[in-house]
Amino acid sequence: MKRIAVVEDEKLMREELVELLGKSGYEAVEICDFSNVAGQLITLSPVLVVLDLNLPGTGGFQICRDVKQKSSIPVLVLTSRDQMKDELHALDLGADEYLTKPCRRERLL
Repeated sequence: MKRIAVVEDEKLMREELVELLGKSGYEAVEICDFSNVAGQLITLSPVLVVLDLNLPGTGGFQICRDVKQKSSIPVLVLTSRDQMKDELHALDLGADEYLTKPCRRERLL
């Protein structure tokens, strides 16, 4: 089963994502400890990271940068930030895809 890491601080959104991914045949792993997220992701070695940008402590931009500098794990940014500058910045840091919340389940999958 393919493992996807979900990095989302909003509990209800995180649970919804984990449930959706689980029902779609993925092993969804929740990241709830927001210290050293990049290190946790490198250790987990998922096939994909679903990453929010607005996180406590180290923000999603920095996490994306750190993960992409140390691995080739694909990063899908899923955020409420809908400004083009944020999308371009995330993509410049190495994000592989950028979706804004709310998004269609079909698009996410």
